[in-house]
Amino acid sequence: MDERTLLFLAISLTLLAVLANSLEQKQSQESNLGAFQYDWPVGDPRRCQEQSRLSKLDVNRFEVIPGVGWDNLRNVEAGLVISYNFTQCKVTDDGNFLIPDNVFTVPIKHSRVERFAELIDNWNSATSITSKSVNVAAGSIFSISGHYSSEHEELKSKQIEENVATIRVQLRYPRYEAKLQPDSEFSPQFKSRLLSIAVMIELNQTRQAEYEAQLLVRDFGTHVLSSVTAGAALVKDDYVRTDKMSSFRESKTAYLAAASASFFNQFKLTSSYNSSYTDQQKESYSKATTYSILKSYGGPLFDLESMNLSAWTQGVDKNLVPMDRTGDPLNYLVKPQLLPELPYSTVDALEKVVRRSIEMYYEMNTYRGCTKIGDPNFSYVANVDDGSCGAKAANLPFGGVYQTCSVYGSTLRQNPCDDLQHVNPKTGSYSCPSNYSAILIQTFYKRGIIEFDKVCRGCGFLWLSTCCDNRQYESTAEYSAYWCAATSPVPPNSGYLFGGFYRPTQDNPLTGSTNCPPTFYPRIILTDVTLCLSDDFEQSIRVAIPFGGFFSCKSGNPLAVYLLNFTNELQSNMSQNIDGSTSYPMRCPDGYSQHLATIDSGCSINFCAKTGSMTKTPLPPIRRPPFMPKPDAIYNYEEKYVFNPQTLVWMKNEKATYYEETNNITVNAINDANSKTLKGSSAVTKYTVTVTFSSMLVAVTLL
Repeated sequence: MDERTLLFLAISLTLLAVLANSLEQKQSQESNLGAFQYDWPVGDPRRCQEQSRLSKLDVNRFEVIPGVGWDNLRNVEAGLVISYNFTQCKVTDDGNFLIPDNVFTVPIKHSRVERFAELIDNWNSATSITSKSVNVAAGSIFSISGHYSSEHEELKSKQIEENVATIRVQLRYPRYEAKLQPDSEFSPQFKSRLLSIAVMIELNQTRQAEYEAQLLVRDFGTHVLSSVTAGAALVKDDYVRTDKMSSFRESKTAYLAAASASFFNQFKLTSSYNSSYTDQQKESYSKATTYSILKSYGGPLFDLESMNLSAWTQGVDKNLVPMDRTGDPLNYLVKPQLLPELPYSTVDALEKVVRRSIEMYYEMNTYRGCTKIGDPNFSYVANVDDGSCGAKAANLPFGGVYQTCSVYGSTLRQNPCDDLQHVNPKTGSYSCPSNYSAILIQTFYKRGIIEFDKVCRGCGFLWLSTCCDNRQYESTAEYSAYWCAATSPVPPNSGYLFGGFYRPTQDNPLTGSTNCPPTFYPRIILTDVTLCLSDDFEQSIRVAIPFGGFFSCKSGNPLAVYLLNFTNELQSNMSQNIDGSTSYPMRCPDGYSQHLATIDSGCSINFCAKTGSMTKTPLPPIRRPPFMPKPDAIYNYEEKYVFNPQTLVWMKNEKATYYEETNNITVNAINDANSKTLKGSSAVTKYTVTVTFSSMLVAVTLL
């Protein structure tokens, strides 16, 4: 072998060695990089995606998943209620998407694109494009579900202001239905909030528990989504003048066909739509349409100029969005299976306070009245029809309001009744004018601030020393609100005119602000409701609202059973056995609609105003929780509570300590890996609350 051949072999071997070393280093770097990317904790979805990548599979996370909180009034997602985990690295049945362990999907295995048109001639009959099921399932009690969504408010305002009806044409392409497994584990944040409310319930801090439950609804919504349909849709809303619809002789069928044809023509789908739709109808429909909105939900960005339906449907799976949602109220989740740390009685009380907070959220945003456009009693803000369309309202006299208050217990410097007692300016006392009767609205209780005072005295030998003790003052205020109803004939222009009401967080519908109209003056009732009254009939009659009385959750309205005869003398048709406010019907007189003034201690207070008279402002913004001021501090001394699950009895202070000592049980002893501990600063006091829940003992210690 010559030298040239040997040199060539040597160079070749050297190059091979260099290449082999380079390849080894590259593989080592890739291995290290892969190990770094794979270093995600078990349960993290990125760990599952890395496993798929190493297996040369392309799996994306499924984004349309249930378990999220849902505000069913605004149709928006809220805080995370259910905890997600990806320890099993589950995928959809077709292997395209990664899903959490507690979620399963049902693929919709058909290629049919759903197409339909609907006429919406009243906004109350409109349903959400992406949240229909969860809104409808709420039932008649929650009939305003979805009414504060941007979609609904836009439709309502356009229909009223422009006197139009809406024709909606949809093309929907559902692909998957994701469902939540029953009894899935709570998210840590949601569960912590529930346990915090449970602590307040067991400490008998009722108002603090109500306040925190309202914050829970504010942050996590009214419902939890249990099922979500994923897909995409194309939607077109045409606003058609109602006075032009009469030109369609075939009525509803004709303009639905016209709307469908217009929609399909715009998306170049004429060949797939058959109709006897004529050119004349096309021209008439086009002239009657004042406004059109074209919306795309999910799927690729639709380009009217270059894209057809086939290209759009092929790209849907890459951009899935929720097309429908179902869910349950949050209080449905408050059950022993999901809160094993709590005794059954506490779970039951917790469920009730959460349910009341959801109901209060709905009630605070319900406006009753006539919803028929064109009716003399039509109410612009009403979202629930109360049957008052066409009813005639009689002018019923109003004799003012007053509020009494009594203190139970002892006080030092602060009397809880100072801001809770108000005289009737008509009489200057806690009474009604002649020919008016006092009607109880409701009686409430307010706990005063605990006060302390140092009391010193002589003590010791010959009383030469001074001994001091801290004396505690604790009180409760009982306050009762009354209004004055004319239960017999009264002179003309007597009593008061009513000019609306307002609260610190709610504007007066007549002024759009927290004040009274000119010539009206404010009078406070309950804790924070300000009524606007005037006895200047000459100046105030033009802006006054006919007033029809009060009623509450426990007290009725006597004016609901009164009638005016033809000589304008007030006559009673009440039966002889009606002798108190609790016996009167809890409703408004004919021609009047109820309006929520406030909710105090869980009791709704309503007043009645002439139907359609409270509509001088635009659509009101949604009222969001909380609906009560933050409760004052109650406790500033040490207390201990222990729950014995064997006897189902709570023990306090000395008995709790004795139980711990005799059973050799301490909070630290049971605070092991199997117990659940909640620690945090109380929202109403400056002490620390430590709560330990276990299968054997529940201890609450205030430090």
